[in-house]
Amino acid sequence: MKHGLKHVVGKTIRAVLVKERTRTPQSQVFLVFTDGTYFELYATEGNIYGTSEVRRGSTDDIRAYMPGGKVVLEAQGPTPA
Repeated sequence: MKHGLKHVVGKTIRAVLVKERTRTPQSQVFLVFTDGTYFELYATEGNIYGTSEVRRGSTDDIRAYMPGGKVVLEAQGPTPA
């Protein structure tokens, strides 16, 4: 696994999106943080990987990321004041 997961410690999760695709990666989990960034975990053939960094973006950016996939689960917390 790449080492980007260490950068999520201390962040507050605002939303979680799960996407499925017919191509690799077949499954993706996105953790969306209150600071306007997100982190992606993805699975290929049963193995779970994390990306190397936390990226700037929103839930709309994630929905548009890697065409051909569809969001199969989305959960959002309240928007911070």
